[in-house]
Amino acid sequence: MEYERLIYKNERGESLEFNAVNSLYHCNVSIDVSGISDVKNTIYSSNSMGQHGDTFIGQRIEPREIAITGALKTRDKAQAYNLRRQAIKILNPDLQGKLTYIFGDFVRVIDCRIDDSPEFYRKQNNVFNKFDITFNCLNPFWREEEEIKEDIASWVAAWEFPCEIEEDNDESMIFGYREESVIVDCYNAGDVSTGMRIKFTALGTVVNPILLNVDTQEYIQINATLQTGDVVEITTEYGSKGATLTRKGETSDYFRYIDVDSTFMQLEIGDNVFRYDAEGGVNSLEVSLFYSAKYLGV
Repeated sequence: MEYERLIYKNERGESLEFNAVNSLYHCNVSIDVSGISDVKNTIYSSNSMGQHGDTFIGQRIEPREIAITGALKTRDKAQAYNLRRQAIKILNPDLQGKLTYIFGDFVRVIDCRIDDSPEFYRKQNNVFNKFDITFNCLNPFWREEEEIKEDIASWVAAWEFPCEIEEDNDESMIFGYREESVIVDCYNAGDVSTGMRIKFTALGTVVNPILLNVDTQEYIQINATLQTGDVVEITTEYGSKGATLTRKGETSDYFRYIDVDSTFMQLEIGDNVFRYDAEGGVNSLEVSLFYSAKYLGV
């Protein structure tokens, strides 16, 4: 039987599940939970004397609050106290957490924090069997559980097992081949634009690698020469923009090497076509894009 579930997991890996079927923290998600499918939008405008109405300036989607009302699924007073203590420990306002919504094969996740410790109150037989919990999601968007990865340039494995090598075979054997395409279409199926993580991997010496948006002509470029084995990762997500270099197992900040005219590009809704290039060593460059589509509700 398919039913809606909410699972909270804190940064220590401790988790609680809320559902109406088999959880001791009983909650009918479709009835007892608010805030999972709605957002609040704030519109900014200006006006001047003699103007009728306002002029639109911009807008922002506010942080999301998800509130759960439920009941401890027990009539045993000692067990109720243990469940309450477990919930208070796991739902610690001092810890970051993540909510996961599951309905059949449909899964979405959202980052959150606890506003206050969960409130328990008595209803029957002096047992704390009712509770209220409020989650504050500063980033209001739900996302898919796993990042989407798009490879623009990479090596494709061509060696499979079982493998039989004949002694008198004079033909060469292909263990892998390089993907020839330098263009990729990143399709953003979400409801809003989203940032991405760009990964440049140098298989040899690479000079000034660049990623270009074919449609908008925006680009992001590293003004540096990469050595064999170097990995540069650039993040364009709001609130976490930056660049790092990993060389011989050591990671360092690489933001100063980003070209000053670069744009921390976002993936717009729908198709986003990118191509890569470099001033030298382009055939020694692998490029991968990672992103998560963002959704207004579940």
